Amino acid sequence: MVLCERTYRKIIPVAGGKGGVGKSVMAANLGLLLGEAGRRTVLVDLDVGGSNLHSCLGLKNTNLGLGNFVSRKDTTFQDIMLRTDYSNLFFIPGDVLVAGTPEKVQAQKRSIIAQLLKIEADYIILDLGSGSGALVVDFFLISNAGLLVVTPQATSVLNAYGFLKNTVFRFLQLELANKKAASTLLAETLREARPNALPPMAKIIKSIEARDKASGARVREFLKSLKPGLVVNMAETPEDLRIIENLQDLVKKNLGVDLSCLGLVYRDEEVNASMRELRPLVLGRPDSLAARQINRVAQKILQSRDFPDMPLDLSLYRDSFELAAIEAENDYSRKAAAPAAEKSDTIAPDEMLAVLSAQQKKISELQGTIRMLTMGGQGGPLMGRF
Repeated sequence: MVLCERTYRKIIPVAGGKGGVGKSVMAANLGLLLGEAGRRTVLVDLDVGGSNLHSCLGLKNTNLGLGNFVSRKDTTFQDIMLRTDYSNLFFIPGDVLVAGTPEKVQAQKRSIIAQLLKIEADYIILDLGSGSGALVVDFFLISNAGLLVVTPQATSVLNAYGFLKNTVFRFLQLELANKKAASTLLAETLREARPNALPPMAKIIKSIEARDKASGARVREFLKSLKPGLVVNMAETPEDLRIIENLQDLVKKNLGVDLSCLGLVYRDEEVNASMRELRPLVLGRPDSLAARQINRVAQKILQSRDFPDMPLDLSLYRDSFELAAIEAENDYSRKAAAPAAEKSDTIAPDEMLAVLSAQQKKISELQGTIRMLTMGGQGGPLMGRF
């Protein structure tokens, strides 16, 4: 597993836990923004069997892709890496309608991972498939800086937790495969556990250490190094972040993994419009709320030289979740103010004054926290970007 904070090259797998959360749209637009910032960026469509990243980029499904690589011995990774018309952005398409690609990708998984690790770029964004099957999880484990896109619905949150749980136990199975005592204990634990009632990871590690101290230490090191980040998509109000904070607590308590939050993106019809137009959101509708919020996520990545570690100023807010909550409140105030401004020619001046006064009061209440929307450390302030 690549520890991204220790290398200039950031490999960022983007997973969703379930379909329909906007994972591919997020990956495509982040890739575009990173490229526009002058960073050599490679987008890779690893959603085998359901490749659609080309549509999010406004590209036709006519280029060689991963399906060709796993099906033809004369096709190399360089053959399938497409230089796009977008600034500093390269693209490796998915199956390109090649029959049997999922099975072939599974069989050649190690070869694909080896090729991905050879790519020279500042950012390598991997758009993974839906669900939490072994193939998706193995791609997610390529680096410790994966993003998990979730929506504020119970099913999405539960699927996100299931994905992270599968990720942790997949690592344990692979890491302990040749450690007889530890692997036997893990197998017994999984077999004896009641449905949805696995022991907390801290308890499992203590049991592993009792049989194999070195293996227990290795597991502790892995859990400390795994630093997944959440992006909350299609939110309606700032309150939607609370259910995600519950996920943060659950993951920490049961899996021993620290989650970060890179931000919240509100539901925006401009996203659907951009998909119909086959033009990326951040290019076709850069002033839309969703585009500006995705841009903020991109800026956090860009300004974090040691990503996934982010230079948060913890004297201003508790953690990345509190920062995301402040951002969400601020964005929601502006979102609520927009319709009132649009109707200003149809209401009386005193009514408009009352609306603006109410909005100003809300903004004033946030005055003490809006300045928290800057990140300390070497990255400098974020607010100047928006």
